[in-house]
Amino acid sequence: MNLNKKIFTSSEVSKMSEKLSRASAIGLVDAKNERNEYILCSYVGKGEISDKWNIKIYKFSDKKKGHSVVCTDMYVLGRLLKDDFDFSVPNDLKVLKIDDAGWGYPLCGVMVGVTDEINLKTAVVSVKYFQGENFSEKKYLAEYARLGLELVDEFGADIKTHRIEICSGFINQMLKDELRKRNFHVKIVEIKGMLQDSLEEEFRKYVRDELKTDIYYDPKLMDKNDIMKRFNATVEFGRKNCPQLLKTGWASIGENNEKRSK
Repeated sequence: MNLNKKIFTSSEVSKMSEKLSRASAIGLVDAKNERNEYILCSYVGKGEISDKWNIKIYKFSDKKKGHSVVCTDMYVLGRLLKDDFDFSVPNDLKVLKIDDAGWGYPLCGVMVGVTDEINLKTAVVSVKYFQGENFSEKKYLAEYARLGLELVDEFGADIKTHRIEICSGFINQMLKDELRKRNFHVKIVEIKGMLQDSLEEEFRKYVRDELKTDIYYDPKLMDKNDIMKRFNATVEFGRKNCPQLLKTGWASIGENNEKRSK
């Protein structure tokens, strides 16, 4: 079954549902009771499949002439469809953890961080990749993946010695796929602890060096109302002092939004 498409037939969805039901029976996923009349079924990972994995299969749409399927990691679904239910983690391998910082911050680039829980290595995707055609064509995904692979190589990682745990964020998508192409065991997880805290601090230092002032904020430590206020204030600072450092690819930051705000 080709999973690189947006619309699926009823027979394809029937097969997905069958395999997901089997995975649920052996404790790999849990069915979710969605309060959405348009969802046919929904599952979330558990146990050896990360709880950051989920899938939603929508009912047949006459307009789309098929079913929509939204899944956080089609690789996992593909394995289930092939009756490959062995998601056990090789415990004898060292772990490298990967996360990003700055994706939602309106100024400067985005940082990728890799750690073995002792050392942290970082690199920055330039802000130019979040502007104009670079952004609309999602070129930041390839650049982020390139830098992430370089950092993994700096640890001397090999499929015989290391496995990977990576954040579920969208910007990690291509890097995750490239690591799997190298045959690494890759698991999507929620990154906490040393990497999350240290990476945020490294990104703060990077922003301070770029802007010559400390106006970075960590949205994970704030409520939604405060985040919006700080976001707007940061965008305004950028427009007045360093417009070249704004992530103008975002609709909420770009030139059209600026004109409407005047």
